[in-house]
Formats: sequence, C-alpha cells, structure tokens
Amino acid sequence: MLDDLRSYYAAIENLDDNVGRLVDRLRAAGTLDNTIIALTADHGELLGCHGLLAKQRPWEESIGIPLIVGNLGAGGRVVADPVSTEDLFPTLLGLAGITPRDPKPGLDLTPIARGATDTLDREGVLLEFVAEMRPNIPFHEQTWRGIRSGRYKYTVLGGADGGKPWQFFDLANDPYEMTNLVDDPAQTEQLRHHHQLLRDRLAETYDHYVLAPAFGVPGLNEWDATAEHRLRFG
Repeated sequence: MLDDLRSYYAAIENLDDNVGRLVDRLRAAGTLDNTIIALTADHGELLGCHGLLAKQRPWEESIGIPLIVGNLGAGGRVVADPVSTEDLFPTLLGLAGITPRDPKPGLDLTPIARGATDTLDREGVLLEFVAEMRPNIPFHEQTWRGIRSGRYKYTVLGGADGGKPWQFFDLANDPYEMTNLVDDPAQTEQLRHHHQLLRDRLAETYDHYVLAPAFGVPGLNEWDATAEHRLRFG
C-alpha cells in the first residue's frame, strides 16, 4: 500500500510540475490570456478506501473525478452540482464560442465556468459499469448502474434478471459512504425517487441495461413473456 501511495502522489506532483511548465510556455509565447486550461481524468482510485484498490466500484473515490477549468478570470470556487464526462464536449465547444451543429448529450457548463451561475438545471448524472470481459473479476456476471444527485447516490446491481437496489448513501451526512441506507424504511421515498430518476435516464439514453422493478417503479428492458416474447423498452 505504501508503494501505491508513493506512486500516486508522485504522479500528482509530476502532473503539477508539467501544468506549471505548460503555463510558463503559454505565458512566454504571449498566448496565456487567450487560453483556457481544463484538467480532468478518466477515473479515480480507491487506493485503500473501503479496503480496496483500483476503480471498478461506485464509491466516490473511484467515480468522483476532478474537472478543473481555469484561466477564465472568474475566481476560484467549487461547484457542488455533479457533472459528467458527457458534459465535456458541449462545454469545450461552449468555452470556445461554438454551438454544436446537432444536439448532443451533456450540458454546456460554460455559464458555471464563467461564474454566471452556480447551479445546473439537472438533478443528477448517470453512473455506469458497462461490462467486465475478464472472468473471475468483480462485475463479470453482474454489472451496475447508478444515479448521483447533489446529496444522494443510488446504485443497482444485477445481470440478465435485472439490476436490483444495491447501495444508497446520503453523502451530506455520510461523505465516506460508511452506512448503506438501501434497506432503511425511512429512506423509502428518496429510494423510490432515485430509482425513478435512474429508470428515466436509462430510457432517455437507450441503455440496454435490464432494470428490475423496485419501490413501486416499473422495471426496464425486462423480458416480457406476455408480450410475444419481445423485449420491453421504456
């Protein structure tokens, strides 16, 4: 574990040094004031959190990647609303003053990046583990989907029989995700709401994931023997 930590922190230091070199070169070339610098990552790293390494699981340390947009003159601040990698394309175009020719997934975060607003007109973002092709590796036979709202995170886990409620965390009161509330009767309304949010998002994105019914919300993409053995979508 110590070697993993050393490597991780060394990588951060190396990245920091090279971003500094990039800024210096832009300044020397006289183009810094006309350059927007964005930094993100493809995934996080558990690095021992929850007793695990790697990235496959829907803990915040794994899915909570950075998105830093700088050199905009709006001052430093942190926006609490969750964003998604699908927001990158419309945002980078928006920062460059370009409107996509056709509608694309995601939101243009330019107003937030430039300080015009602090909130998004969206309740949450989709989380997904699409497939694991390697046998004997977690999530090879069962994969997961989830929805991350501003305060809560809800995930389902399952295979061809449908993803079923798996985890539900109140991130405001439990930021380290130590208490799974998925079976807590006091959370039934929030669980129903987030299961519906997840279902709506899966249908909106034409996700083939099989979602089992839960909390009074119908399933999605289930095998329906009463409908001439067709798959039911939406």
